[in-house]
Amino acid sequence: MTQNRFLLVGTLAVLLVSTFIFQSARAADADEIIKNIQKKYKSAKTVRIQFKETALYKLTNTMTEVSGTLQMEGEAKFRLDSEDQVIVNDGKNVWRYNKLNNQVLIDYAKKTEQDVMLSNFLYEIKDHYFGQIIEENKEGGVKKYAIKLTPRPNEQSFFTSVKIWVQDKTWEIEEVVYTDYNGNETTYIIEKIEFNPNFTTAVFSFTPPEGIQVVDLRF
Repeated sequence: MTQNRFLLVGTLAVLLVSTFIFQSARAADADEIIKNIQKKYKSAKTVRIQFKETALYKLTNTMTEVSGTLQMEGEAKFRLDSEDQVIVNDGKNVWRYNKLNNQVLIDYAKKTEQDVMLSNFLYEIKDHYFGQIIEENKEGGVKKYAIKLTPRPNEQSFFTSVKIWVQDKTWEIEEVVYTDYNGNETTYIIEKIEFNPNFTTAVFSFTPPEGIQVVDLRF
């Protein structure tokens, strides 16, 4: 009986050590993938992404779906055009044109939840999140990873977790799912992505259309 107990304890110890080593290796792999993703996006001067956004609201059990185009230049400038809104950030000021309310809000550029989801996230993953590979598979001969990101300690994140799906070798993100503290989920399906497209200077400027309400919050 005593020998069996020692055998059981020894087996459990081996399993625990093996699990720790496996998890550590997976974390290291996730860190390497994240590093490759950020290198991919940071090395591009400009990026254009066509996406479909689906938002699921837990409390009301309702869902919204919208398609849009995101254009980015570096880490500071971006422009979002979708069916219901236009957001332009020139690195200093941000314009938010709500087509449904026929209103434009102008403010100094600062990080909001939406801005983090759209642009800042791609450049700051490793600084603010721990990564863990939760799935690996192959589709059409292409290896893909699913990585779960959780905020680092003391990180004032808008989200409890973020999941990303990325292609091996190309390191192009195909899907991102954000979960906030209310249990709401926002999913971005990347339909097309272009690296280093040519932008005109007008892309990151905005002139409010005539006849709409303009609210300037810069004070």
